[in-house]
Amino acid sequence: MAGKRKLIIQSVIGFGLIMLAAFLMGGVLAYLEDQGQDITSSAGALWAVGGFAAVTMLISLWVGFKWMSSIDEAAREAHKWAWFWGGSGGMAVGGVLVIMASLPQAAAIHIPAWYSERTDPAAYAATGAFAMLTLMLIGYTIAWAWWWLGRR
Repeated sequence: MAGKRKLIIQSVIGFGLIMLAAFLMGGVLAYLEDQGQDITSSAGALWAVGGFAAVTMLISLWVGFKWMSSIDEAAREAHKWAWFWGGSGGMAVGGVLVIMASLPQAAAIHIPAWYSERTDPAAYAATGAFAMLTLMLIGYTIAWAWWWLGRR
């Protein structure tokens, strides 16, 4: 029980650090806007958000590492198995869509980017990456449930 309490405390600390980083990022963006910079096209704003994203990902990896270290071997194996098979299966589904998108006929399909109606290649790449990650997480969830239901 003490290990779980420690993990919860570390997770709360991690969340607090992410919130602090978000607060600092907001301050940087507000400062840039006060200086007359258009934060929607400012390189400084891009780097501020990039720094926030990097800090968020590092803290998330740290919390994930702590969590994975705290669970028993069976649970660890279930998550590894689910990520390999489920994530790979989801990526295979996404791969079919990527291959289909490379055909000339795909030009007739208009999928809006999920980022403020932007039509630049970066917005489409981000939309595709998010869609692929979503498919992988769906596959992971199905495989994880399959693992545990098969061992009950």
